[in-house]
Amino acid sequence: MAHEAPVAPARQRSNVRAPVPVLSRQEEQALEIEALQSIFEGEEFKSISEKEFVIKLQPFPGGEEENHVGVALHVTYTDAYPDEPPIWELEEVLGLSDEKLEQLKEKITETIESSIGMAMIYSVTEACQDFLKENNQKELSMHEQMMLRHAAGEDDDEEEEEGEEDDEEEEPEWKGLTEKALCPESERITAESFAAWKAKFDAEMIETGILKRDEVKSRSGKLIFMQGQEGEERKKEENGYPAAGKSDVLVYDAALFGEEDADLDDIEDD
Repeated sequence: MAHEAPVAPARQRSNVRAPVPVLSRQEEQALEIEALQSIFEGEEFKSISEKEFVIKLQPFPGGEEENHVGVALHVTYTDAYPDEPPIWELEEVLGLSDEKLEQLKEKITETIESSIGMAMIYSVTEACQDFLKENNQKELSMHEQMMLRHAAGEDDDEEEEEGEEDDEEEEPEWKGLTEKALCPESERITAESFAAWKAKFDAEMIETGILKRDEVKSRSGKLIFMQGQEGEERKKEENGYPAAGKSDVLVYDAALFGEEDADLDDIEDD
């Protein structure tokens, strides 16, 4: 009876991966410096020691535009870097005011704090260059700064005046009777209807005695004057005063009554 050869058991594959070598902090620091040297060439990168270096930063290092601002980032690794922040400072500051410099420092601090545990210097240089591009402005002289502030003040005054004018309520335009609704044409007064009404009104006034049919002749200024003088003389006589003599002359001023062309010869002495 034939015997079959025993089958060798299949080799089982292991799911265990080879351990990844863990770099020491010193090795991580050395690799980062090597990478930075390949990015920042020439005078941009200056090595001071194995743990200390300086990177010069400009908004446009390739010369695409004129650089009005710039800084030098001085970095020193601590023994625990990158698990703790490096020691850093900004040197050779160009074209940035104290206020702008403080803003840049805050930006660097935020970048470092968000990158603890990993190589972070390149991220810091990117943040610096972005800030420098945004603030790449020529530094103004004191005179230019004064003129700029003066111009800004005038603009603010104009804006305030415009705002006050806008706040004032516009008065509605008065359009008189153009918007007043007119009565129907059938109810409007015509010359004929007014004449008929006046005739009726005059008849009622005559009937009540307010008006007389005969028109009263108006008195002239001369007649009024003469009648007034006669009345004065009568009052004097009634009160015991002697009447005016022949020498007394009554003077009639026609101009007072608007009768300059009146005939003054008609005036008789009392």
